[in-house]
Amino acid sequence: MAKGGRTDLLAVCLVSNPLVQVKGVQLRANQNENKILYVAAKAGHADVCKLLMDPEVAGLEFRALANSLNSLALREAADEGHADVCKLLMDPAVAGIEFRARAYTFDSRALWAAAKAGHADVCKLLMDPEVAGIEFRARANNSDSLALWAAAREGHADVCKLLMDPAVAGLEFRARANSTASSALWAAAKAGHADVCKMLMDPEVTGLEYRARANSSDSMALWAAANAGHADVCKLLMDPEVAGLEFRALANSSDSMALWAAAKDGHADVCNLLMDPVVAGIEFRARANSSDSRALREAAKAGHADLCKLLMDPEVAGIEFRARANSSDSRALREAAKAGHADVCKLLMDPEVAGIEFRARANSVNSWALRLAAKVGHADLCKLLMDPAVAGLEFRARAYTFDSRALWAAAKAGHADVCKLLMDPAVAGIEFRARANSSDSRALREAAKAGHADVCKLLMDSDAAGTEYS
Repeated sequence: MAKGGRTDLLAVCLVSNPLVQVKGVQLRANQNENKILYVAAKAGHADVCKLLMDPEVAGLEFRALANSLNSLALREAADEGHADVCKLLMDPAVAGIEFRARAYTFDSRALWAAAKAGHADVCKLLMDPEVAGIEFRARANNSDSLALWAAAREGHADVCKLLMDPAVAGLEFRARANSTASSALWAAAKAGHADVCKMLMDPEVTGLEYRARANSSDSMALWAAANAGHADVCKLLMDPEVAGLEFRALANSSDSMALWAAAKDGHADVCNLLMDPVVAGIEFRARANSSDSRALREAAKAGHADLCKLLMDPEVAGIEFRARANSSDSRALREAAKAGHADVCKLLMDPEVAGIEFRARANSVNSWALRLAAKVGHADLCKLLMDPAVAGLEFRARAYTFDSRALWAAAKAGHADVCKLLMDPAVAGIEFRARANSSDSRALREAAKAGHADVCKLLMDSDAAGTEYS
């Protein structure tokens, strides 16, 4: 009945005889821990709620109690934005002075629910000492200003402003933007709410001692914004005039983590900003060679050729901070080769792009990049890695290394075209060609086991494999 708002029927059932039975069930407004009130409040039926709490209608001992279950009815009404219901539940004249809903209970969870949903009017009511009661008003700084975090994440700038306003929230209860390592700023930055971020860092809005700090937790807010590609937010977080000179986000924090997060998803504009000494600050700019050039590895793995070029560009990244394609035994090359990004591999090995001393080396770690490409069947890529004109005469991949492991990887997978290339002296080099008889002809065993007849034939062909290696 309460769910559908049937006030007339409810009144008939309760008035004069609160012990009346409906279909054999005794009807009491406070039964099941006041569940009827909770249902009516959630649905926004203010008139039903009023009846349920009325001692003359429901009975003095059976009236619904608004403070039951940590004022659950209030939380549900707040979550749905029913301001009139919230007001009734907190009204001592309606709910009873000892049974009125208490907005501060359960760490002011009602305020959190309303803030998350963007109900500014409800938030204002819950924090109003005249409405909620001076001792029961919601406290915006409860649970490390959780309500502020929820509103910031959803982009409710008006709610955020209210929660931090000492005139509304109370000087001692106002939300603090720097709580929990400025988590509200992190949440807003991740979601791309530039206006909210700006507000959280504004000392005139937050209070000088409570402003969010963009460099908290190793500039986690910057990482979150960079990862999501929010260039405008990143710029704000690093701006000393907006974030404060001592609190600005540092792009080189945690080994330039923000840079590799942006590189991973191909956000070239963000990467450019993070490495810009004018935007990020000359001493705080992101360093593309941090963590063994991890940003380059992430971009290479995802196939972002333009971004790889940017990270290795000394004019953009800085001559001392440019990404090095030969870092971690040319790991970026391995990642690109495995994923089949031939254009990226070519860039990484190009001395003009990567720098002659920093170019990726295709023969690193026993020509591991070649093994990965061969295993997956990237014939064009295998050819590139073994090409002295592309990879460099001294750095070209060597097909015979590690007992011709690339050959047996390709043979096992059934890539006949790759096998042919690896054994071709014109492609692999006469001294570096794969040897089909290596490791007791393991390549043949792998191909036979997998049932690749064409590969087996190729490996035993003296013209293809070479008379001494077949």
